[in-house]
Amino acid sequence: MPTIEVLTERVEPVAASAMANEVFARFEREPDALVIPVVDGDRPIGLIERGDFLMKLAGPLGQSLYGSREISHLMDPEPAVVEAGVRIDAFSDIILKSGPGALMRGFIVTRNGAYRGVGTAVALLRAVNDGQRSQNHDLAEQVRALSDQKTQNLSTARAMSRFVDAMGLEMRTPMNGVLAVAELLRRQPLNDAALAHVQTIIDSSETLLNTLRDAVDLAHAEAGELDIRPSPTPLRAVMDDIQSAWAPRALQDGVTLLVGYEGDTELAGVLDGARLTQVFNNLIGHALKYARTGMVEAGLKTQVVGDQVRLEARIRDDGPGLDPDRIASLFDRESAQDGGMALAVSRHLIQGMGGRIWAENNAGRGATFAFDLTAPRAIVEQEEPSNIAALIDLDLAAQPHVLIADDNATNRVVAQALCEMFGCTSETVDDGQEALEAVQTRPFDLILMDIKMPRMDGVQATQAIRALPGDVRNIPIIALTANADPDDAKHYLSVGMAAVVEKPIKPERLRMAMNAALSKDAAAAPDAARRKQRRAG
Repeated sequence: MPTIEVLTERVEPVAASAMANEVFARFEREPDALVIPVVDGDRPIGLIERGDFLMKLAGPLGQSLYGSREISHLMDPEPAVVEAGVRIDAFSDIILKSGPGALMRGFIVTRNGAYRGVGTAVALLRAVNDGQRSQNHDLAEQVRALSDQKTQNLSTARAMSRFVDAMGLEMRTPMNGVLAVAELLRRQPLNDAALAHVQTIIDSSETLLNTLRDAVDLAHAEAGELDIRPSPTPLRAVMDDIQSAWAPRALQDGVTLLVGYEGDTELAGVLDGARLTQVFNNLIGHALKYARTGMVEAGLKTQVVGDQVRLEARIRDDGPGLDPDRIASLFDRESAQDGGMALAVSRHLIQGMGGRIWAENNAGRGATFAFDLTAPRAIVEQEEPSNIAALIDLDLAAQPHVLIADDNATNRVVAQALCEMFGCTSETVDDGQEALEAVQTRPFDLILMDIKMPRMDGVQATQAIRALPGDVRNIPIIALTANADPDDAKHYLSVGMAAVVEKPIKPERLRMAMNAALSKDAAAAPDAARRKQRRAG
């Protein structure tokens, strides 16, 4: 196993006397920089973490309070420091045992006490993956003649997949909290500079979450466990969603983004629409990196062939183009090209859906990434007109009293802030057991229930509440969870929950779910009236 030195990135340090405004300008110039070290001579004395630093500047009066102060007032004075000769696996064990906070922090690498560079949890994750993959390869070479070679390799890959899953979960939980708080800040009456800071926090957090998603997917793919879930998918709608998602980012980057669809606008195919969107997102994100102040075209052409639908996707940029010697390995995990992990995941996803993916240089300037695949044609029935808009606009004038059950303090703060924004009163508890006890002693109109909690989780608590005697058993319960895939959501609804809202919580989505749940509850007028009478009394 290699040492920490291979993870080291030489980031130019700053002195403790540097001003906060200078550091902020540097973070703007270097969008990929997650941490900046602070040194006294060649001795590290602190670390500036992008998210924490920008959160402070984005806070009330943050710019006036900190902008002209020395960075020593804002740095972490006790960063993790590790000697370059420490083995990666030994350091990984220490980090994992230190909890989620340690995973989110950068660390300083020294040699004989002198500053040498910095490392991040993302780099550590990649290195552990690469190290494990290298060990698996060596083991495969040694046991090539043995009949159980395939079984041993698959077992190792699945163990690695479980490790990456666990690390991803530990990192997603606090990042979801950062995104939720940033979303609340963005809705406050801030000046343009503060809003820009908040947007930087959101963009950086989403970039890290996307990197984590790709790392988890890549580990699953190498373990033969990549999850592909085909279902009837309207293809024009996929491109409309991509246009809506990427237009603001392209505008921010000064890039002209053209998203096009060619084919029957009512056509649908039986494929994994979320995975198809993920591949487009990876390829468009990669193209935007190389088309600064240029153009990116993302198109999908569809045609019916018998009972099949053929999809031809092209993402073209007018950047510097690709190194001809590296095109063949561009989608390999070992590729040193920027974005190699996202491209490797895209290859696994397209191949998992039975297609092929490739890249080539354009005849003039730039490069084109392309993929083709074929899927069964689907018929998508027209849905009944939705009353979602009415539900969103419904005024919560009755000021419902809400119980919030979540073991994460940041999530509780966010949920309470949203309830206050919606005109609701609220109380909080730390787990399902406390929620069960609370509803038996005090009246509530609605419960916001986390799923993964100690002692009693959200599903168990919901089942226990539904088994209680009297009106309390009918309190509407909304699941708040980062695990909101269709199968999970169906399970939560089957145990008696009224709706499922994914973390990080989007205010509009939560308000819509609360209104829908309370509207259904209002149909049981006698029960609802009795609860409100108890609360009023």
